[in-house]
Formats: sequence, C-alpha cells, structure tokens
Amino acid sequence: MIEVKAYAGLIRNHRELADELNVDVQGCTRTEREQKLLAAAWQAWGDQMGNHLNGQFAVALFDTETNELFLTRDQLGAELLFYYQTDAGDLLYATTITGLFDQPGFVRELNRELVQFYLGFTYVPGEETLFKGVYKVEPGGFARFADGTLELGRYWELTFEPDESKTLDEWADEIEQAMEASMASICDEDEQPDSFLSGGVDSSYMLAKSRARCGYCASYEDQEASEEDDARATAQYLGRNFEGVRISSEDFFGTVDEFLLAYEQPSSDVAGLALYCACKQVAQKASLCFSGEGADEFFAGYGVYRRVNRLRLKPDPVYFGTTYIMNNSEQRRYLKTFYPLRSARAFMRQREADSRKYDPLTWMLYVDLRTYFEGSILFNSTKISQGTGLDIRMPFCDLRIFDIARRMPSRFKLDGQNNKVALRAAAARVLPHEVAYRRKLGFPVPVRSWLSDQECNADIRRAFESEAAAEFFDLDEIGALLDAFLGTKPRVNHPVWFPRHKALLWRHVWTIYVFIRWYELFFGKDAR
Repeated sequence: MIEVKAYAGLIRNHRELADELNVDVQGCTRTEREQKLLAAAWQAWGDQMGNHLNGQFAVALFDTETNELFLTRDQLGAELLFYYQTDAGDLLYATTITGLFDQPGFVRELNRELVQFYLGFTYVPGEETLFKGVYKVEPGGFARFADGTLELGRYWELTFEPDESKTLDEWADEIEQAMEASMASICDEDEQPDSFLSGGVDSSYMLAKSRARCGYCASYEDQEASEEDDARATAQYLGRNFEGVRISSEDFFGTVDEFLLAYEQPSSDVAGLALYCACKQVAQKASLCFSGEGADEFFAGYGVYRRVNRLRLKPDPVYFGTTYIMNNSEQRRYLKTFYPLRSARAFMRQREADSRKYDPLTWMLYVDLRTYFEGSILFNSTKISQGTGLDIRMPFCDLRIFDIARRMPSRFKLDGQNNKVALRAAAARVLPHEVAYRRKLGFPVPVRSWLSDQECNADIRRAFESEAAAEFFDLDEIGALLDAFLGTKPRVNHPVWFPRHKALLWRHVWTIYVFIRWYELFFGKDAR
C-alpha cells in the first residue's frame, strides 16, 4: 500500500492521468484526487513518475510493504520539500522547514558558512539552507530512503534545443495555444480566480487570456513607484474589475517579522515583502489569484540580459544572477568570519555545468533557472501563499509553456529593441500595442526613501548595534555603512569605498538588517 505522507501542489494534467492510470477520482476534492493520482503514479512509474506530471508538486510517499520512503519535487521547483537526517539515521521531511522542528531527532543549528552566500545573493541559492543539515529536494529530483540508506537522483534535466525552423508568428501561435491550455487546466470549473496586475505585458496578457474577474495591483502613495494607473487602464480595456492595493511604509516595516517567519529563510527582496503585504489584503477578498512568475525567466525579461555579450568578453566569465550585490571583499569587510572555501564563484560554476555549450543568452537563462528562479522567485510565491493563505497559481509555469521557451531561439526572446519578443507578439493580439510593448518597470518599491525616514529606520539602528549583529558583523563597519547611507559622518573613514557604491548602500543596509532580524526570530532573543 502506498501512503501519501506529505503533499503540496497542483496537478494540471489530472484528467489524463486518471484515464491513463485507471484511477476513479469521482467525488474527490482536488487534494484527495491528486493524492490518489500521485500514489498510483509511483506504483506505475517509480522514481520517474515526475516525467508524467505537469504541475507544481512536492510529495512524500511511503510503501508500507517495502518500508521505502520516496520524496520528489516538480521540474521547475514551484513547491518546496525539505529533509533532514538525524544522528540516529532517521530521515525527517516536511513541506516547510518549521515542520521539522518538533520531529524527534531534529537539532536546530545555524549553517554559518552560508551567511555569506545570503549576503551576496540576497537569498539562499541551491539545495542547502541556513539550517544546518536541512536540504531541499532539488527541482526535477528525488530522494529514496530505505534501510537507513538515502539515495538522491534526478528524473529531469534542464536542456535547451533551439528550433530554427519557425517564424515569429509561429512562435506567437504556440505561446497563444499553450497559454489557453494552461488557463484551461489551472482551475477547476467551480473555482473563481482573480489576478495580480501590474503595468507590464506578463500580467496583462495573463489577465486577457484568463477568466479572472478582478485585477489587483500593489500601489504606493508615491505614484512614481506605482504601476496602478497603467494597470487600471488595462483592466478597463479588458472589461475586468480593478482594485489598487495600497501599501504604506507602516504596512511594509510592520510586516517584516511575519514575513520572515513565513519565509523561514532570510530574503531581502523588497518586492517580495511588498507582495506579501498586498496578499494579506487580497486574501480578505479573494481566495485564488494568478501571478506572472516564469515569463521573465523563460523569455528573457530582465534588463541584465542585454549585457550578455559584455559579460562573455570577460576572462573566465561567471554569471552570478540578477541580485548579486556584495562581492567577497565587501563580505569580508562586514563579517567577522569569512569562509574562503565557500566560494560563490565555485558554486555558480557547479550550477552552470553543461550550459556553456549554449549561446550567451541561453547560458544566462540556464543559470537563472537553476538558481534565482527556483531559489527566490518561486520560493517567494510558495512562502507568500503559505503565510497569507492566498492560493497563488502561476499560469506561465506550465511545462507546455516552458517547452516553448526551451525550444525557442534567442533572437525571438531578445532583439535590438525588445525583450520577450515572441511573447509580446502574442500579447499584441489581445492587448493595445502600448501595453504589449511597454518597458518593464521591475515592481518598484519606494524602500530607499522609506529607509531614510527616522521612524522607519529606528529598528535598523537598533539591530545594527544588537547582540545578534555583534555575533556576526564588525559593528564599526556596518555602523559606518548605515551612517553613509543616512548621509551622516561615518564613525570610521571610508573615503573611496562608500562613494563608489553609493547606489547600493540602501540594499546593503536592508540585506544585513533582514539577516539580523531573521536570526533573532529563529535563533536569538525572539526565537520561538
């Protein structure tokens, strides 16, 4: 007998699976239906079952006859699954890190060597976590545990196979058809979705192709940092309801602890925290919301991709991703202990293995899909959903859409004028030209100005002088950083370093503060 021990996710091809596996799911809830299908899939296909699933899933299955435990996760990494092996040799597992805390044999301990990774990347990339001994099952991977032996493997590999035979219109046709198929399978008929809506093409196209009744847009009092007007105009054009979700500095800073407790690992993504604040409000009015994750990573939506040729001209180039903000010398300056063998360069080299055979843009997309997309973008969505109770579903994260992206030549993703070239061509069929080809704003949040306010930064000053800060950081160095950002005379002199990095000062301040507060919540004076 196969028992489902833990499960989180959404199986899109449940109808096809039920027919193929001859499983009766009549009268089942969605979760019951999917758990029955997952148990049958493991019996039919073993550790290759993931190749037969289209969706987001993290599942732990147990065979009562063989006493084998099997853990697996979806190809892109949309759902999370953690495991920990105790000193006694038992394997603990859960869909959240805190789900491990009360299990027999678990020891909560900080993985100190990864602190510098967090400072550099602003999130924790890879399968390791900041909790020592706690690992994620990797996307497209599995773990088998029997007789005290843990075996790790993969059922899916990330590959790109450019098809040079298609025209731009043909790629747009494929995107349109796949988007319609995704929308048809992402919800049951009795579920009523809404959608997040910014001023950009991704969420606008998503709304246009869906049956969502309302578009929700995060907005701020500072309208220069808001996409509300553009989003409202798109919703009106499509005949949908619209609501701006106002986020204040009080909302933002007042939610930090809740955000970090839900995330379980530190993340200094200010857009993620702003979205968390918005989701708390939306969850009081809606139960299910679409979000546009995947479009930028599949179809080259970030501005950094335009610098790809300059990057590849460097000797021994390494692409660290879109969020890397602190190099080794900066980490050494701040931290009391730096681990030279924990090299970000070596880590990224390992993550990009086998990608150098691709063209430069595809190389960058490969790296982001194996690091930032899974470790930050999808991690954000999963944790926000868990923390706020809002069911967030991602239409672009459908294997049918990703398959188009992995077969699409780079010139249909990025050209001399536009990014997401084929996606914009598809969107222009249902949206005004100015919406389909609008420049990406990147979910701006007015945090830099908020951090300059004395009321907002009071806890940052406290944290930078705290016992937790003193355990990890040189207090004079981070104090000088904060002084420099606030425009006051630094307590120690850095005549060259601070001016050269002036634009990054607020991000360094915020990243360090988030770690200190996270540590206090999970290991320090406020640990629960």
